[in-house]
Amino acid sequence: MGRIIILTVAAMALFCQPDCLAAAVSNTSDGNEARSEGPETKKPRPRVESVTMVDFYMRDGNTVSGKLLSEDSTQVVVEQVVDKTITTKTYSKREIDTRTLRTRPIPESQYYTRLAEYFTAQTWDFRDDPDEFIQAIRCYERAKQSLGQSGAEPERITEIDKAIRKVQDDRDVWTREVESRVKLKKLEFDAEAENRLKKLERDVADSITRVNESIKYLDKTAADMKGDYERIEKAIAGLNKDFVKQINDLQARLRDDEVVINDLSYRMLWLQQLPPAGVK
Repeated sequence: MGRIIILTVAAMALFCQPDCLAAAVSNTSDGNEARSEGPETKKPRPRVESVTMVDFYMRDGNTVSGKLLSEDSTQVVVEQVVDKTITTKTYSKREIDTRTLRTRPIPESQYYTRLAEYFTAQTWDFRDDPDEFIQAIRCYERAKQSLGQSGAEPERITEIDKAIRKVQDDRDVWTREVESRVKLKKLEFDAEAENRLKKLERDVADSITRVNESIKYLDKTAADMKGDYERIEKAIAGLNKDFVKQINDLQARLRDDEVVINDLSYRMLWLQQLPPAGVK
């Protein structure tokens, strides 16, 4: 196009009047200015950062999915959520059914938004909730940062801001709920402790009463045993007296019997010394 214009001006310079030549040059200059004032060239759109997602089957039948960090001929390194925690794990390709290994790119902002939504959904079970709120806010911030770098529409960034504020508000409500639960638990603990203390006091009082009754019973048993011992002692003493009396009586009888026996013996000896009848 430039060469055509130059040739046109040269021809007019040869065949036309100077005024025509000036007009032609003027028109050509105006046309160039008009073209220079045309629509501006569009700026290149910022590059949208992306992450590569991967999923595959293990040879034992378990499935694995997450963000692909690296892959070579021997292993696959995946970032994934395990037990509500973002972890990095390395899988040997000998343990993977490589035929099922699939990868796909997604925008980085979408990846972190999904993670944020996952952690948000895990809250309010009162198990590791503080960490889950922090993880959700952190992932939303990463998604917002990625959107800002990619030159996304302000509306999408505004939506992320709203999601962050909602998580923060939920965390504030959760904190108040936890404080209320702690106070309630403390009241319940205090009431339970008071009930247990009262029960312990009653048990101790009952135990003291039973011990006192046992002591009284033992004292009575001891007194009864002492009385029985005294009665037995008296009975034994009486038996001893009777036994001694009976021994003395028996000895007296034996002495009397001995006297009688001796007298009979003497009489028998005397009779044996007498001559037979009719002998003088």
